[in-house]
Amino acid sequence: MNAQNPEKKVGTVLFCDIRNFTSLFDDKDPFEAVEFANTVLAVLGEVVEENGGTVDRFTGDGFLAHFGFAREADNHVKLAAKTCVSIRGTLKEINASRYFKVESMVAVGIGIHTGEAAYCRLETNQLKQTTVLGDTVNVAARIEELTKHYTVDVLCSDEVYQVLKDDFQFQKMPLKSIRGKKKPVQTHWFLPTNTNS
Repeated sequence: MNAQNPEKKVGTVLFCDIRNFTSLFDDKDPFEAVEFANTVLAVLGEVVEENGGTVDRFTGDGFLAHFGFAREADNHVKLAAKTCVSIRGTLKEINASRYFKVESMVAVGIGIHTGEAAYCRLETNQLKQTTVLGDTVNVAARIEELTKHYTVDVLCSDEVYQVLKDDFQFQKMPLKSIRGKKKPVQTHWFLPTNTNS
């Protein structure tokens, strides 16, 4: 695999994962699960794009998105925050429809981190893809995993919090160790009271 023309850029990375995806479809046709995932992820992907972000890749039951890498944006951290508010609103609409069909509610976990990463084009004989790579991406993924530990939907790194603290509401979470980091990390819950107004 070759990384073509890597650029070091500062941006914001968002990992989104559909909660308990497999249990939603334990007794159902796997094709139904695929159709559901495609529909929900496509809708959430559109929310990302509408808020100035780029969906980097889908992961089966989630996706990686970024802000400020593919499209220049000085306010990339705020764009990620606005995306989270919009995702929450979209999920309310999806779940309202599922409620009347007596179907399980859909929930997500989201991790957000901001920092430097390599923005590059990966090429193999089978695949050509533009993507972001680096520690910022890894930390965002680990923070998303922490949403399960804290049973919250959106967690941000302290770096994200420092940029957004005057415009949005947060709750500081206990320090927690994550894979790949020697020191525990500080995260903040992006509160459901936040709006895009």
